[in-house]
Amino acid sequence: MKKSIVITVLILSSGFAFAQEKQDEHLLDGTSMNYYYQNGTAVHIEFFDGQVKFKWIAGPWKDSEGQEKYRSRKIGDKIYLVNWLEGSNSTFVTLIFNFNQNVMCCSALLFPQTDHEQILFDGGIIEQLKLKEN
Repeated sequence: MKKSIVITVLILSSGFAFAQEKQDEHLLDGTSMNYYYQNGTAVHIEFFDGQVKFKWIAGPWKDSEGQEKYRSRKIGDKIYLVNWLEGSNSTFVTLIFNFNQNVMCCSALLFPQTDHEQILFDGGIIEQLKLKEN
């Protein structure tokens, strides 16, 4: 009897943990920064109310901007995985921020299934960081 109760509790708690994993998390709300890619392009980004707002501040997309819902996971001490889908063009962006070293990495599929499709796989440095961890 005791074994079945323990097994049931473990199954229920693991299911609960899995359900929590599936929820969107907005751990960087209140955070803003600029990040500069190695190729010279740069982005200003802000997180608030479950939204990410971004504006290209250097490079060929300078002055392009957008706002989308974002998701995040804390994967280490001051290290975060973030992603979002741009509804207007189906671009999918994944970023890793390491705020200990003020560096970031990006993997993105830009403009999928169009003549302008590109894969971005780059990294850069973070400046003007205002970090608020939730």
